[in-house]
Amino acid sequence: MGFAQPSFNSLVDSSLVIERDVRLDSLVMRHTRVNKLKDGFDGFRVQLFSGSGTEARLQANNLRAEFMTIYPDVPAYLVYQAPNFKVRVGDFRTELEATHLQRELAYQYPGGFVSRDFVRFPKLAIEKEKDHSALVLPTEEATPKK
Repeated sequence: MGFAQPSFNSLVDSSLVIERDVRLDSLVMRHTRVNKLKDGFDGFRVQLFSGSGTEARLQANNLRAEFMTIYPDVPAYLVYQAPNFKVRVGDFRTELEATHLQRELAYQYPGGFVSRDFVRFPKLAIEKEKDHSALVLPTEEATPKK
């Protein structure tokens, strides 16, 4: 009589059982809810101006308006952190992305530097289309009816 060698699978139980704490599910759901409310994330911007005093707000607003006319596709923000008014531009995930803009702007805004900030999520293409279509009125609605 011949003896057959037992197979590896018959000797070793290869099933895997994972047990997890039910509190983990509630923690993940809570994390998801908090992130939906934030509407942004920790990222980077380029700071172009910081000033305090009686004229600082006016200077910051003027600089922001000037920047927005030159670079309409780059978001610009007026930030007040007592006692300073600041102008920060861009919404970047990485410091490297912000550094590219800072170097591009270095000639016009020599004092600019990269700064950590809470930045907004970028708009999806479908959201941009919706915003654009809301701004453009059809010609029939734009003309007054007699």
